[in-house]
Amino acid sequence: MTADGGAGSVAPRGRLRRFAVTSLTVTDFRNYGRARIETGGDTVVLTGVNGAGKTNLLEAISFLTPGRGLRRARLSEIERRRGEPGAGWAVSAEVETPEGTRKIGTGRDPQRGPDGPDLSERRVVRIDGVSVPTQTALAELGHVIWLTPDMDRLFLDGASGRRRFLDRLVYGFVPDHAGRLTAYEKAMRERSRLLRDRRFDPAWLGGLEDAMAEHGVAVAAARHEVLTQLAGACAMGITGFPVPAIAIEGALEAALAGGKALDV
Repeated sequence: MTADGGAGSVAPRGRLRRFAVTSLTVTDFRNYGRARIETGGDTVVLTGVNGAGKTNLLEAISFLTPGRGLRRARLSEIERRRGEPGAGWAVSAEVETPEGTRKIGTGRDPQRGPDGPDLSERRVVRIDGVSVPTQTALAELGHVIWLTPDMDRLFLDGASGRRRFLDRLVYGFVPDHAGRLTAYEKAMRERSRLLRDRRFDPAWLGGLEDAMAEHGVAVAAARHEVLTQLAGACAMGITGFPVPAIAIEGALEAALAGGKALDV
């Protein structure tokens, strides 16, 4: 379940939307040549011996949303036939949404380069048979959150892991969040490259830093608002468990708590 809101805004509390995978097909994905599961939208428990491919199916589902998936693996590492001509992988699914059943397809583009297979990290996405330019469109259909055993150090290790987890939560409330993160990181990489190459062009650097400021504040504002809603939900104490206190710390977040994003 995920909150339902318009692009660029956080949904009102209490409005929920259902996102259920009713069928899943994987092709040349990890240990699967081809497999298909029909769920009917019901709760599913996967059982099997170690190495059977249970987590691989969960990873396939994670690619129905923007990002690098459950394992954050390189796209070329996922292929069952790595390096072979025409190799690639694909995940397709039918999902139930408030707007009806939608078909999602995604995978690594298997196009060959002039000297052999192209092992670039380009992921293609199709919704209802139509190619979409960015993965952001997936966030507008639904939202997926996962908790796995290797995430048990989420609260012990560095802040980057917690930020990634928080951002996946924010995707469900603000579909534009993934695109803003991508734009911010792209501008930051370009700025770092210019500085590394000692190309001190004030206009170029100024434009990149303006873009970083604009997207960075938007990202921080979305994180702050969603975490505020989560803190309110936790404070209700509806489960009977001890109530956690959650907050996000930072200079931007402190400024956003007392002012508008545009002013910040």
